[in-house]
Amino acid sequence: MEALFNFIFAFYIIYTICILAWALASWLPMVSPALAYNSTIVGIRRFLDSVVLPYVRLFRFVPPVRMGGAMVDLSALVAILALQIVGGKILLPLLHNALVA
Repeated sequence: MEALFNFIFAFYIIYTICILAWALASWLPMVSPALAYNSTIVGIRRFLDSVVLPYVRLFRFVPPVRMGGAMVDLSALVAILALQIVGGKILLPLLHNALVA
């Protein structure tokens, strides 16, 4: 049963990294417009969109914040915080106690 918990924990970490990568990839076209047409970057962004967007859309109620001349979408940050609080502080310890103990 410890292997199942380790798998769930690894999934939790990888999903958090995917959300971070999705947020960073959304800024790439602003940094370098040529990256918006790079086929590798487009493929990575499509994959991340398909994996991350269903979860992040739950937090789209958070309004964007103006920082300088740009509007910053904070839904990814709120999604990561929710994942860390609910998953990391509540669900993972409960699963650990139920599966490993």
